[in-house]
Order: sequence, then C-alpha cells, then structure tokens
Amino acid sequence: MSRKVAVITGASRGIGLAIAHALADVADLCLCARGKEELARATATFDLTTRVVAETCDVSRAQEVQWLIDYCHERLGPVDWLVNNAGLCEVTPVGELTEEQWDRVLDTNLKGPFLCTRAALPDLVERQGRVVSIGSISGTLGTPLQSAYNASKWGLSGLTKTLAEELREKRVMVSAVLPGSVDTSMLDKRKFAPVIEPQEIAGVVRFLLADAPFSMTGSLVEAFG
Repeated sequence: MSRKVAVITGASRGIGLAIAHALADVADLCLCARGKEELARATATFDLTTRVVAETCDVSRAQEVQWLIDYCHERLGPVDWLVNNAGLCEVTPVGELTEEQWDRVLDTNLKGPFLCTRAALPDLVERQGRVVSIGSISGTLGTPLQSAYNASKWGLSGLTKTLAEELREKRVMVSAVLPGSVDTSMLDKRKFAPVIEPQEIAGVVRFLLADAPFSMTGSLVEAFG
C-alpha cells in the first residue's frame, strides 16, 4: 500500500492520539485540536521517522477547517484519509441544559464532521479516499443527562449513512466506529467505568482505513467490549 495522507481531528489525546500512532507507519499525519499546548505535547510523542504536522483548529468553524485542509494539502499533499474524532460532552438534565451547551456539543460533534468532510471532499474524490468518524454506542440508545451528546451521535450515524450513499459511485468509503466506554478524559465526565483502551478503537479505525473492503461503506462498527 502506498503511503497515505491522513487528517485526524481531536488528535491531541485519547482516541485521536491513539489513532495517529496506529497510522504512523502507513500515513503522513496532519493533526488538529483546539489546545495548542496539548497538541504540541502530542506531536512530540512521535519519532523522527514520522512525517507529522499539527495545527490548532476549531472544527465547528468553517473558515478554520478549510484553512486546515489547505495547510495539509500544502505541507503533505492531498488528503487520502479523514478521521472525524473531535468531540465533547455535556452531562446535564434536559431541563437545565442551556442553548449554548446544546449548540457547543452539536457544533463540534456533528457540524464538525460535516465541515471537515466537505472541505476535504475534492481531495477524497480525486484520491478515492476514506472517511471514518468516531461515533458512540450512545448513537444507538438513550442515556440520561446526555441529550445533546446522544443527539449528536445519532445524527453522526445518519450523516455517515448518507455520505456513503452520495459518494458510493465516486468510490469514497465512509464509515463510523461506535465505541462503548473508552478509558479517556471524556469518560471521567460521563461517569462510566472504562472497559476499552483507546488503542483498541484505533485498531478498528486503521482496519477501516487501510484494509476493509469497499463493501463496508456505510458501516457503523460497534466496539463496546
């Protein structure tokens, strides 16, 4: 397999950073996150044999997303693989959830993947690339106190299915991974006991990007231990 160019959002820690390390031997990496210092620490975890660039980006802002894709194209080349991983969660009863909290979660978890995929689409079509989004098992059920998070993940599953159909004839493969309780800082906020390590989810993502047959396009791959 020829070496690819991969954009990974939310790549400064947790699942995103694990995915980056899982792809380092087969792809040049463009990492993004909102925190500049965390992103710098994440970049320092790669050895000198890995070609990696990193920039801050708020995936809910179209202008920043387009700049990131253009930057990746300039530094590494056209995008072959896009991993929509950036996400956040609010743990609040519906009656107490503010409009600002709702918007923040939906803008990051759902609008972000839309903006990133749209910006990278010309490259993905040209390269017959692949998109993997990190959803959640919460995108298949209801969880108390997580209305915005669950709504965003249900929506992400729908977006994945729709993109897969729109891009089928162009041979762009689109899929999502739906993890359960992964041992990350987000899980601390959600108060679930971790049963999965980030590296396990990273392995599933690598399979979908590098090895899975195109017949799996539109798949929502559950990984919840």
